Amino acid sequence: MMVIGMYKNLIKSLILIILVCSSMVLTYLIWNFKPQLTNVDTAVVEKKTIGPRFIDNIKNIYMPYQAVSYNEGNIKGTTESRLIMELTNFLSESQIQSAYLIDNNGKFQAKHIGNRFTLFDFTVDIPQTMYVTNILDMNYKSGDRYTFKRLMIDSESRKNVNIYLIGRTKVLKIETDAKSQAFNKLMQTERKSMVDYTSLVTNEFTSSDKMQLYIPQEADNIRAYRYIADRISVKDINDAVLDDQDNIIERDRKESTTYFSNTGIVSVNDSDIYKYNNLSEADSVKAAPREILVKSFKFISSHGGFTDDYRLFDIDDDNRTIDYQMFLGGRPVFNKTGLSNISVIWGKNDQYEYRRGLLSTSVAVPSTQAVEKLPSAERVRYRLASSKEYRFDKITNMLIGYEMKKSADSEIQANLLFEPHWYIEYNNRWLKYEDGRLK
Repeated sequence: MMVIGMYKNLIKSLILIILVCSSMVLTYLIWNFKPQLTNVDTAVVEKKTIGPRFIDNIKNIYMPYQAVSYNEGNIKGTTESRLIMELTNFLSESQIQSAYLIDNNGKFQAKHIGNRFTLFDFTVDIPQTMYVTNILDMNYKSGDRYTFKRLMIDSESRKNVNIYLIGRTKVLKIETDAKSQAFNKLMQTERKSMVDYTSLVTNEFTSSDKMQLYIPQEADNIRAYRYIADRISVKDINDAVLDDQDNIIERDRKESTTYFSNTGIVSVNDSDIYKYNNLSEADSVKAAPREILVKSFKFISSHGGFTDDYRLFDIDDDNRTIDYQMFLGGRPVFNKTGLSNISVIWGKNDQYEYRRGLLSTSVAVPSTQAVEKLPSAERVRYRLASSKEYRFDKITNMLIGYEMKKSADSEIQANLLFEPHWYIEYNNRWLKYEDGRLK
C-alpha cells in the first residue's frame, strides 16, 4: 500500500510540473505573439457606395443654373457648367477687403453700379454665409441667417470687383481684391460662346434691370436626348445607409418592397423610388434645412449618391426638405414621380429621411422621337400675359428644362427620354408650359 501511495504522489508531482511548464510556455508565446496581418482572410469591411466616394465638388452641387452678362442692354447668358464654374473659381481666388449688409425692399436698384454687370441666378434662397465660406472659399464670419437668390458681380464701378448677394430683405456687399480688368477680360472672351438673352418684368419686384428675369431669347435649337438607364442596386444603398446589415428583414408587397432593420426602414416602390427613414430620428425635431446644407451634401456624397449632375434646386421650409435635382447639359430635369430628385430631411443629430430615384443615365443613344420646337420667350410671355387663367405677377422664374420619361418596363433595357420644355415658376410651384397652359 505504501508503494502505491508513493507512485500516486510521484504522478501528481509530474503532472504539476508539466502544467507549470506549459503555463510558462503559453505565457511566453502570448507575450511574444505577432499576428501576420497580411495573411488575415477577413479584412476590414467598408460600407458600399452606389457611385464614386467623395469625388463631388461642393461648388458643382451649389452651382447657379445660369450666368448672365448685361452689357448696356446687350444681354448674353449661358447654362454651360464649365463657363459658370470658371467664373466661380475666379471669385474663389480672391479675398474679402470689406463686407457689410445693405437694407433691401425687394427692388434692388444699385444705381451707382452702371449698365454693365454679371449675374448668377439660383432657383432657391441660399444662406449668404454658407455660400461665401463654402463655395467662394472666403474667410467670412457672420451669425446672420440672411439668404440670397441672385448674385451680382460689379466689375465696372471700381478697380476691384464687388459682389452683391441679393436677398429679399438684405443685400450682402463684398468688396474683394480681385481685379476688375482681369474679370472683364475673362468675360469678354466667354461672352463669345454665350447666347442671346432677353429680360422679363412680371411684377414690382422685377421692375429694375438688376432684378428682372433673364431668359434665353430663342429655344428652337434645344434637342431631345435618350440614354440607356442604369438601375442602382437597392442592396448597395442599403449597405451604405443601414447600420445593422445582418438583421435586415425583406417583405414584398403588391406595389413595393420594404426592408426592416433595427435602425431604419426602407421602402422601394414600382416607380423606382427609394425611401429610407432613420428610426432613431423619428421623434426628434427636424432641423431647419438651410442650417444643415453642408451636412446633407456630405451625407449624400459619402456614399456616392450624386450619381448624375445634381444641384440644389428647392427647399421646403414647412416639410424641412432639401431637394437636389438632376441636370442634363446644364438644364434642370423634371419628373412627376421624383425619379430626377434626391431629397433629405435632417433630424436632431442625423438624417431622418432620404428619398431618391433609382435610375441614372448610362450610354447616350440616338433619339428617334420627333420633338416639337419650343416657342420663343416672347411667345411664351405673350400667351401667359394675355391668359385670363393666370396672374402674370405670380410668375417668379422661367427657364428651359427637360422632362424625363422612362420607357415601358416591358423593354429589355430601360431607356430615359429627355424632352425639352419651358418651365415656369408660378405661385412658388414649377410647372411645365404647353401651348399657353401650365401643367
